[in-house]
Amino acid sequence: MFTLLFLVLTGIGAFLLFRSLESKNRKRLAAGAAVISVAVLFLLFLDFWSEELWFDALGYDGRFWTLFLAQGGFVVAGGLLALGIISGLLFALPNTKRILRYSAYLLSVLIGGLWGFGNWNVFLQFWHKVNTGLADPILGQDTGFYFFTLPFLDQVYSVLLTLAILGLAVSYLARYTLERYENNLALARADDIDAFRSDRLLFFNGGILLLVLAAGKYLDRFHLLYSDLGAVSGPGWTDVTIVLPTLTVVIIITALLGVLLFIPAGRKAVQRLLYRFRVRRERMAEYTLGAVAAVVAAVWFIGLSLIPGSFQNFRVEPNEISYEKPYISHNIEFTRHGFNLAKAENREFPVEESFTREMVESNQTIFNNIRLWDWRALDAVLKQFQEIRLYYEFNNVDIDRYTFDGQYRQVMISAREMVPTNLPLESQTFVNKVFKYTHGYGLALTTVTEFTPEGLPNLLVKNIPPESQYKELEVLKPQIYYGELTDNYVITNSIEPEFDYPKGDENQYVSYAGKGGVQLSNFWRKLVYAYKMGDVKLLLSSYPTTESRLMFDRQIEERVKKLAPFLELDKDPYIVNANGELYWIIDAYTTSKYFPYSEPFSSQEEIQYKEGEEQRLLRVQHKRVFEGVNYIRNSVKVTVNAYDGSVNFYIFDDEDPLIKVWDDIFKGMMKKREDMPPALLAHIRYPVDYLLMQGLVYAKYHMGDPEVFYNQEDLWIRATEKYYGDVQPVEPYYIMWQQPDADEAEFSLILPFTPKNRQVSIGWIAGLCDPANYGRFLAYSFPKEKRVLGPQQVETKIDQNSFLSGQLSLWDQRGSRVIRGNVLAIPIENTIIYVEPIYLQAETAAYPELRLVCVMHDDKLSYAKTFDEALEGLFGEAAPLPERIEGQAAPAAQTTEALIERAQQAFDDYLKATGEKRFQEASQALEQLQRALEGLSEQ
Repeated sequence: MFTLLFLVLTGIGAFLLFRSLESKNRKRLAAGAAVISVAVLFLLFLDFWSEELWFDALGYDGRFWTLFLAQGGFVVAGGLLALGIISGLLFALPNTKRILRYSAYLLSVLIGGLWGFGNWNVFLQFWHKVNTGLADPILGQDTGFYFFTLPFLDQVYSVLLTLAILGLAVSYLARYTLERYENNLALARADDIDAFRSDRLLFFNGGILLLVLAAGKYLDRFHLLYSDLGAVSGPGWTDVTIVLPTLTVVIIITALLGVLLFIPAGRKAVQRLLYRFRVRRERMAEYTLGAVAAVVAAVWFIGLSLIPGSFQNFRVEPNEISYEKPYISHNIEFTRHGFNLAKAENREFPVEESFTREMVESNQTIFNNIRLWDWRALDAVLKQFQEIRLYYEFNNVDIDRYTFDGQYRQVMISAREMVPTNLPLESQTFVNKVFKYTHGYGLALTTVTEFTPEGLPNLLVKNIPPESQYKELEVLKPQIYYGELTDNYVITNSIEPEFDYPKGDENQYVSYAGKGGVQLSNFWRKLVYAYKMGDVKLLLSSYPTTESRLMFDRQIEERVKKLAPFLELDKDPYIVNANGELYWIIDAYTTSKYFPYSEPFSSQEEIQYKEGEEQRLLRVQHKRVFEGVNYIRNSVKVTVNAYDGSVNFYIFDDEDPLIKVWDDIFKGMMKKREDMPPALLAHIRYPVDYLLMQGLVYAKYHMGDPEVFYNQEDLWIRATEKYYGDVQPVEPYYIMWQQPDADEAEFSLILPFTPKNRQVSIGWIAGLCDPANYGRFLAYSFPKEKRVLGPQQVETKIDQNSFLSGQLSLWDQRGSRVIRGNVLAIPIENTIIYVEPIYLQAETAAYPELRLVCVMHDDKLSYAKTFDEALEGLFGEAAPLPERIEGQAAPAAQTTEALIERAQQAFDDYLKATGEKRFQEASQALEQLQRALEGLSEQ
């Protein structure tokens, strides 16, 4: 409706404008322009008001007005600045060229406005810039200059270059059509014609363009700090010794040639040279500019490409380490600063061969929290048993820790969210999606170690309404209005009862009691949000009341990004039960590509490994990390209340200059770490993606000696493991771990490494999560004389075990599938044990079950149905295993009658499930029918 109304109004305005041009009626022209302006401004106002109400409801109206006024001011300032510059550049344009002049004015205002709007963040950071206290080793500039001032100067240069090109282009177009002036001298003053005949305007703009280019080359002096000419990122010997002084020469020559175009005598000197080549007089201006441009291009090519390239190829590269050594040291130092590795605590892990029962007894917190559940396997189980209804969905499984029953336990947790699009198509009505199915409900939680005898998780929080085995885990407010999957708008407190949760054959209903969303307190707000949501039904519906609340932008990452567009968000938010209320915690980063001498991060990773005697290369593309950044800090933790959508930002790295600047720009928006409630502070984590980035950089940059670094003598490679039979890199994983010098175990994130082309472990890194030590980065290396197993060697040991290989081969046949979980390296005092769970999933089942646990220490492998039994096997004879462990595999052969019966049963199950709208079960029945029919076809 709103689109139609807008089209009608603009159509009327366009009609009036068209008729005014025919009749030259100024009143009709004004009326047409007014109608179009009112239509556009009205819609812009509706959009503006809807956003202001949203920010005000969240308590961030100060943030809204700061950015709105800044963007508006930058648009106006940019437009006026560009208009002033282009007016100066076209000062001599004749009055006969009004269309060309005003077109250039209009285009310049558009360029300046877009420039101001698009670079608001750069301008605000420049205005609030701070120094870091760390200077680059070549030019001596504080790194704050590169963070805040250089990006600003780059943007100023870009708009000046654009306007200079525009000025030159308009000058040339005006001159190109000069003949029209000469044939109609009454249209212009004589001095205008003379100005064009002498080509002064064209030469003036050509000179201005060269001066702007010279300024750009001056900025290139600072961009040398990101040079990739040498062995590493940042200026090397050639850049510092050859390019830097040559740039000065290039700048001077370019600027002098620009000034030359301003001086008539200088231009005539160039033209006298051109006369020797019999250049036509009427084309002399173009040839003069062309000759100057050719000289500039030659100077740039010789000074900035040919000479540096010759020195680099023929002098530096044959003796590279000798020339580049000090510059490699700079790169190592600043890359470590860029990725927050300068504070890394490097230690040696004194691997011991002994592993005793006493060590197990004295480290019960660790052994009670060794993760046997693979998150992918658990996710499949939860989807099968805990989604309850087709409109609920678990998005993913997160790992956290809670204290209950007097114990500090590592758990796996997942939120049950509402997805109305999972409803049958005929049930996806406006009323259902907006008023009725408004929220998810509760969560599922299990420890990382506990299984039922059937190989399923022992859920400590489950079902609807939530049932908790421990008081500390009770969920008092289970409704989830804001989550990872909530991408539609809803209205609460309406006349239509709001579905809360299913109870048997009936549904329970609820009235929203929070302050989330915008209150639809009057007709005008309904009008605003009917336009905002693009849904006239919202305006026409009688369900909303003056107490109703409209909730939109409920997807938590989009919600936070809208509030803080200057932060980069982690892709793995996780749900937290804090004193019975549900919150989401999101890690947020400040990043930059302007940190000098720091190596840009590449999302492409190559891992070389051995499979038997064969060398293989595994290429990994990281989708969740930040390509090209050379500075990153996990400076902010964001919490989102799942019930009312309230958002809070907490600064966790107050030494980060980027977050200092943003905190100064948006005063009062972010809080200190000390202000985070203890119930939430207890659940902060070292982010997986952050440790992965740091780990991939540390794998190379732990080498501090330039020569060792240059030769890559001690390069670390991410360890590999098997999943579904395929080799993949080990992802960082959370464990309970006790530092050798600590009194108790703590929640930590670790990542193991191996040497290049070898499978033994060489070291590992850890990020500490608990509040007392949060943010510490530990790096452990193993003594070079010690042989320490790597995860892939554990996989090989399992494959080589006669019993296990036979059992896995027996399972891994038609009717069942073996899933090998993560290989976890667990540090215990001064030794390491490895644990790998093995699951079995029938092809007719939607979830896997735990069937074996393998535990390995040194060269001794033990396996059993449970972790405790497998662990006991390391100390002696394990409980005897049956010749064949029970699995889910289907019988090797079935008769035709059995297959027909199986197909008939699957078909009946499909019809029944479809009739009862249990579509997930129907899909499974359909798969069973397909397999039965395939078996019949084979017979």
